[in-house]
Amino acid sequence: MNDLNVHMVRRALPDWVPELRYLPETDSTNRQALAWAREGARHGSLVIADFQTAGRGRLDRRWLAPAGSSLLFSLVLRPMWDPDLLGLISLAAAVALCECLEELDVVAGVKWPNDVLLGSRKVSGILAETSPGVVVLGIGLNVTQRTFPAEIEGSATSLEAHTGRQISRLDVLRNLVLHLANLVDGPAQVIPDRYRRWCATIGRRVRVDAGSGSVEDRAVDIDPTGALILAGGHTVRAGDVIQLR
Repeated sequence: MNDLNVHMVRRALPDWVPELRYLPETDSTNRQALAWAREGARHGSLVIADFQTAGRGRLDRRWLAPAGSSLLFSLVLRPMWDPDLLGLISLAAAVALCECLEELDVVAGVKWPNDVLLGSRKVSGILAETSPGVVVLGIGLNVTQRTFPAEIEGSATSLEAHTGRQISRLDVLRNLVLHLANLVDGPAQVIPDRYRRWCATIGRRVRVDAGSGSVEDRAVDIDPTGALILAGGHTVRAGDVIQLR
């Protein structure tokens, strides 16, 4: 049974969300939210869909999810943060999701920068896109899937596949938005410390693939902007991180 419709979503959302657009199907909630932001959508406005035909994750990867199986939403955010710290928004989203899942007795971790993992498998994708004066934050969270396409079968999971329990998308949505509101309306400077608690990459040997090549080293910390610091002195601001055994 579909647990999402416009009336259910509106009742579930906290008052922090001033406006809602519910779309049974869309190309991309981020694309819709960016257009809405250009029209003047207020801080906290939310676009949610039951199915995306062109969902995207970080590094322009496709987000694959059957209709009715995932939480797929984007928030229009206008945080009162220094522009140099807006990159922390996606890390804040990963923290909010880990804190939300902890309340469901689900232990999660984060592979830098914002891949939320259950064990070694990815359960969520987070994509933050910046336009002048606004950040659109998109989150896709696998909830009910029990099977996955062959290309991600060994690396993806869902809340129900991991826990064996039925979990309400509406309950997760409400709690996740509350955690996000707390973080994005607070000072940006607290995000790195909150993030370190959940980051599974710090302390691990990693390979970072970036446009200029790749480097292997041990990840030792993140800096105040959320960039990954490697033991040899490299600071990684963007790239694909593989955690090595």
